Amino acid sequence: MGTPTIQVRVLAVAGRRVWMAVSGTLCTATLRVLHYSLCARVTDERTQFFLDLNAVRPGEPLPAPDLSRLLPPGGRLRFHIVGVHESFRGPLEADSRCRFHSDVASAWAEWSRQP
Repeated sequence: MGTPTIQVRVLAVAGRRVWMAVSGTLCTATLRVLHYSLCARVTDERTQFFLDLNAVRPGEPLPAPDLSRLLPPGGRLRFHIVGVHESFRGPLEADSRCRFHSDVASAWAEWSRQP
């Protein structure tokens, strides 16, 4: 078995919004990579994050407290999460800053409505 990897690509930036596509395996090691990648993009101007997780697969089971630390802190931040795996969804649902989209089309409709 190889080393788990995760890739984060910024696909679009407009105003306060950033659309990111994530692919690879989410496990303890890659969780930190994804967290730091999100933190690096948080600025006063960038507060809305659209995270397409359709291409993310689970690695070893992550404890809920670990997964709840995935997103950067900040009450002004909002996360629109697309295609989240069921094993990740529970801990993220507890975060009131998250909104879940069942598909890219619904997330894109939300993106398009914002100034």
